[in-house]
Amino acid sequence: NQTTSNQHFFSELGQRIIKTTSRLSALGRLYEIDARLRPTGKSGALATSLDELIRYFAMGSGQLWERQALCKARVVYGSPRMTRTARSTLCQAAFDHRWQRADAEEVRRMRHRLDDTTSGGNVKRGPGGIVDIEFLVQMLQLKHGRRNVRVRTPNTLAALAALAQAEALSAADAEFLAESYRFLRTIEGRLRLMNSTARDKLPDDPTELAKLAHLLRVPGSDAVLADFNRYTGETRARFDRIFDAEAGG
Repeated sequence: NQTTSNQHFFSELGQRIIKTTSRLSALGRLYEIDARLRPTGKSGALATSLDELIRYFAMGSGQLWERQALCKARVVYGSPRMTRTARSTLCQAAFDHRWQRADAEEVRRMRHRLDDTTSGGNVKRGPGGIVDIEFLVQMLQLKHGRRNVRVRTPNTLAALAALAQAEALSAADAEFLAESYRFLRTIEGRLRLMNSTARDKLPDDPTELAKLAHLLRVPGSDAVLADFNRYTGETRARFDRIFDAEAGG
């Protein structure tokens, strides 16, 4: 059976890619891949056909968080024809659903559940962190992407610009959130250069925090903490304000 053969081949290929990129070497780890973000989670097939993907979402099996994850999906490799088909399929799965006001509140609840699983100083999952910006962007993409194809971009910074152009987000909010996103991503990248075990969390050790300040080219640890608190505090405030408006709170 050709379909079964293709699925088996690409499942094995996917496992090899995950194993290779996630391996910890003397120079660190290339990527951390969470393969659970796929239809039916860790119990689902690692590789699936485009037809099966569409059937899954068309039958109503796809949950909001899965459509949200598809907002960041992009084609890594393929022929021009296959790339166009894959993009069209992904967009249909993500955006071909009628948006409801309750969806905004569900996205916010999912975000707040992550708050409960992290501690202070977490650049990615902490309040006002990277996930705040990404969840906000994806919520607006799901709301407006059905009618406006320009906001359907997997790049968060490009999506912020597109949402502002579509007047789905104010220019001031888009500008600040883009600035905050760049700042937080820069910290995340520098933490990984430090080969720290806490790859998404500001160091508690003063020496390590001083190293981070040096990599960020700021005067010292106090400056890192002040900037971090300013950006995350303002990001969470804007996150709450926008979600309140979208959810009718």
